Amino acid sequence: MQRKKHSIKAIAKELNISVTTVSFVLNGKAEENRISQKLIDKVQAYVKKIGYRPSQLAKSLRTGKSNIIVFMVEDISNPFFATIAKMIEDRAFLDGYKIIYTSTNNDPEKTMGLLSMFRDLQVDGYILTPPVGMDANLIEELSKDKNPLILFDRYIPEVDCSYVVIDNYQGAKQGLDLFLKNGLKEIGFVTIDSDQSQMHDRREAYEEMCKAENQKERILKIPFDTYSSQQTEEVMEDYFKSNRDLEAVFFATNYLAMKGMQVLKQLKIKIPDDLSVIAFDDNEFFKFNTPSVTSIVQPKDEIAQGLIQSMFKLINTEQEERSATKIVLQASLKERESSKKERESSNKNRSAG
Repeated sequence: MQRKKHSIKAIAKELNISVTTVSFVLNGKAEENRISQKLIDKVQAYVKKIGYRPSQLAKSLRTGKSNIIVFMVEDISNPFFATIAKMIEDRAFLDGYKIIYTSTNNDPEKTMGLLSMFRDLQVDGYILTPPVGMDANLIEELSKDKNPLILFDRYIPEVDCSYVVIDNYQGAKQGLDLFLKNGLKEIGFVTIDSDQSQMHDRREAYEEMCKAENQKERILKIPFDTYSSQQTEEVMEDYFKSNRDLEAVFFATNYLAMKGMQVLKQLKIKIPDDLSVIAFDDNEFFKFNTPSVTSIVQPKDEIAQGLIQSMFKLINTEQEERSATKIVLQASLKERESSKKERESSNKNRSAG
């Protein structure tokens, strides 16, 4: 049986009072408009009895505010994004805001469709990890919109827009410097085939290291939409078999590292005895893996704090007075067992395999 829909007009008619009075009570403005407590109690009791819920869209249209912020990332199931989302949700709740999460799957068309829908719902702001191929003009337009936009995890260099990111170049360089400090020269780099700012900066750190050390670049690029597939396993297997003299490998994301270590195990390449490993972005799994995995740690708490504080600052500033807030945070290196130099036999066993 379909549930009966109620309206403010129907409630006013049933209680024999004005629509304005009902609206004032439901919006918490009864006392300032000198409505008696007896009438307030009457309206609230009836509303509770019939289970009335005001339309969020109608409220947004009436007040111009929804108290909703949208968090749009490529994959909300990714532990990094999920952790940031939870932190933002907790902070936003304290200020009376709710967060809507959604995944873009790194698809610009899906992203633009979602943005259009959320604009119609008049959400108060957007936090977005822009996918490859995202229209820079649309980002520019959104950044100047009534409801503010903050880019997260990556930015678009040609667009003057608020963002919160980390120094990906410096983060990757810390790991690569550790390899060099340990006397390792033959270093590989496994990354996603993407020129998004964060992936570009991590790869640039590797390319500049190779140039400075006069080493050959050995980069494996994995298409974003295949990184969890059997195809990726096969490509990684070919890469490690073709580069048996590698002493170390830097994985540009934690999920590539997990897939790569699985492949290395299948190839009987031991970490760190045969190959040192570092991953960009820490993961709970890395602490308990055998061996534990050295990683570049992103400051999640600082990222979440930067995002929500920047968002509230923009929301609470008149549109014409807003300016782009650009925050770049530093990553840190967490050294664990996978990068320790403990290879007496080095590549002897591997070259014989």
